[in-house]
Amino acid sequence: MVRSLQRHWRMLCVIAFLVGTLVSQPICQAQTKEPEKSTEPVREQAIPLAILCASGFERWMANIDYLFGTIEREELSDYVGGKLANVNDFKGFDRNKPLGMLIFLRPGLIPQPYPVTFVPVKNLADAIGTVSSGPFKVKKVDDTHYDLIAGNQTFYAKLVGDYAWIATQTDHLDYEFPDPLTLTKRLADRYDISIEFNLTQVPEGMKHIFLDFLRASTESSIQQRDGEPNTAYQMRRLNALDTLEWLDQLLLQGERLTLGAKVDPKSKHATIEVDVMAKQDSAFAKALQDTAARPSFFANVVEDDVPLTFSMSVMMTPQNQKRFADFFEHAEQDAAEQLANVIEGKKPSEAKKPANAAPPPADAPKSTGLPKSKRGSTGNKALKAKIPVPPALHDVFESLRETAKTGHVDFFAQFIADTKSEGTPQFTLIGGAKIADGTRFAGGVTEILNQLKDRPGMVRLDLSIDTHAGVTFHRISPDGLERDEGAQETFGSKPAFYLGLGSQAVWFALGQADALSQLKLVIDRANTEPVARPDRRDFIPFQFHMHMKKWIELGEANSEKRMERIEVAIAQQETKAKAAEADAKDAAVKAGGKPTESRDAPRGREANAPGRGNGPARGGPQQFGTAEQRRSGMATWNSMQKKAFSGNDDKVRIDFKPTDQGARIQLQFDESFLRLMGLGISSGIDSNIENERKAAEKQQQQQAKPKK
Repeated sequence: MVRSLQRHWRMLCVIAFLVGTLVSQPICQAQTKEPEKSTEPVREQAIPLAILCASGFERWMANIDYLFGTIEREELSDYVGGKLANVNDFKGFDRNKPLGMLIFLRPGLIPQPYPVTFVPVKNLADAIGTVSSGPFKVKKVDDTHYDLIAGNQTFYAKLVGDYAWIATQTDHLDYEFPDPLTLTKRLADRYDISIEFNLTQVPEGMKHIFLDFLRASTESSIQQRDGEPNTAYQMRRLNALDTLEWLDQLLLQGERLTLGAKVDPKSKHATIEVDVMAKQDSAFAKALQDTAARPSFFANVVEDDVPLTFSMSVMMTPQNQKRFADFFEHAEQDAAEQLANVIEGKKPSEAKKPANAAPPPADAPKSTGLPKSKRGSTGNKALKAKIPVPPALHDVFESLRETAKTGHVDFFAQFIADTKSEGTPQFTLIGGAKIADGTRFAGGVTEILNQLKDRPGMVRLDLSIDTHAGVTFHRISPDGLERDEGAQETFGSKPAFYLGLGSQAVWFALGQADALSQLKLVIDRANTEPVARPDRRDFIPFQFHMHMKKWIELGEANSEKRMERIEVAIAQQETKAKAAEADAKDAAVKAGGKPTESRDAPRGREANAPGRGNGPARGGPQQFGTAEQRRSGMATWNSMQKKAFSGNDDKVRIDFKPTDQGARIQLQFDESFLRLMGLGISSGIDSNIENERKAAEKQQQQQAKPKK
């Protein structure tokens, strides 16, 4: 799950690069005098590098009305509307048309980005009056050009049709800009606010410079660290190279990257999307389409209406298949050493080796898959001689290698709600993974468990406790689960882990005794022929669904215990801080100097200053206030959550799905999340209103005092 989130959110790195491109030069420095006109010829329809688009003022106000309506605080819309009087209610501007900003690149050896803002004008005289009511002084240059002067800063405006274009330099307005309504129609129709990057407009040189930097960083980061287990290192290396490959494809073969958000009062949902469009017929476009080439074996159960479901049914690229096969080779050797250590009671280095074992090879750094000119030394250690792998363990990893060769990663996990004897909520965790040659895998795992059973220091293993639909179940009872307070709260007292081994999949369940019967029901549903097979275009390779209400109920039922753990942790932190301060004073005395306070201790008036030293704002154990303040804050938050999630509209859904020419990640929130947002905003407004009332009372009292 963690690896999947890393994979599908790695475009954030590209977003950071693009934003960095936009701000790499000072683009907002206002001019105090008009620079010389550019002699560069006017371009036809300048193409922006990025578009920042807001759908329109009226739609935003409608969303605000809806947001406060969900919490029955409609009067707050009037309060917000009243604040708009400070800007003349945007009189003169068209409140129904989109507005925003375009980012362009000025041609040159080092292309420099610059922004041009566009705003819709309905009545020029009224618009000038609105602008003049603020900090700006409007100076007319000619019928279409105006200077907006604020102190020693000047912005330049140009009227074109129904829009005003505003820039920080006059030559930024020399180009013929695209029609804003046509340019932003797709974005404004779909989102309330969005930003879109045109990847084809990023100069190829800048892309390669950025990718070279990433390759160098990756080369450094994937060196094996001292004491790092080889299996953990190989997985980290695999993830790093996979990320680098994906970013390379996105930058060099991507066409468009869009981020957008909207609130829909009709469907009562809020949506956030990240949309990637690849160049047509590119290898990147094909790779994105191929991620959903196969349906999930668990398709019948992943849509169950349960507190949480996570599933993945993704086709790997050929490069990834090879990397996973290589990873399993390393993992097999590590597992063989560990198994030898447990069974024979020896250190891994003492495990038996064949008489004709080859000596360790000379130091040879492994390839990272990067160009040799970029690679350098990996810092990897010399390969150790391979040790014999027990047949049972070999069967396990041979099955995993065969699964990697299919290229299909298919698994799911879900939490099923239950109730403890005292009525508080608890959960059962159930999941499964599709595997090639499951019979061989099951035989190998069962043989290994038989070898480990009843070994000193091992967890309790109850093997072959039941069978169902060709699946054999084993029960594992780790002592750690019985001591883990979090596990006890979530799964009940003394939960156990159930492992099911079948010919097609590996199954598991974590919970009370009835977790096994729940797992059997899930297996039956997975094996049932679906009523209708979805079209390939409807395959969802990655999805995460969660109902918040049950989790809030779980948190509320255990809030007191959790608060006690927080208080214990804070007390321990305070004790450590005091001990460190005492040690610092003792060290100063022994050194012959005066006792000094710890470097982190508050000094003088800073001890009581907000946001300083060990105060509530930051920097010490009391950064979250007193115990009473923490409990009050927790109670307020719990009450707000309970009110917001009082209905059944409590679902958050995250899907990753290919589109016609790319892929899209969509986060969709039910109305309960909007109510929670409304409650948070209303709380802030109420606090602001109260502060304004107190300030007004204080001012009246001062005015009522007799003058001396």
